[in-house]
Amino acid sequence: MDHVEATELFSSYWDKDLAPEQAARLEEHLGACVVCRREYEAFEQAVGALGSLGRELAPEGFVQGVVKRVRKRSHGRFFVGRRAAVRIPYELFSVVMLAILLAIYLVLQLSQPGHLRLP
Repeated sequence: MDHVEATELFSSYWDKDLAPEQAARLEEHLGACVVCRREYEAFEQAVGALGSLGRELAPEGFVQGVVKRVRKRSHGRFFVGRRAAVRIPYELFSVVMLAILLAIYLVLQLSQPGHLRLP
């Protein structure tokens, strides 16, 4: 395990979300690597300090303000209530295009009965 992989696992290790073998590998690395051990200790202190802070409730209308700001900055690409007819899913478009191509192929093949070559 290298330093980058170890530091990426700190949060999951702190939350006890790692698989036992991954946690064992990280613990082994922390035992052997002074740099990562110090970084993890700093991580523990920072997370511990954050945990001691009280929870605050968002002010009234906060969510609506965030949605409005995102809409404004993204020029309407996010959180827009468009109708399904306006936004055609790519999967449906792909199936329709394949059906059209198959129909064209079959019409061309059937228009020449002597050359019919179906798979």
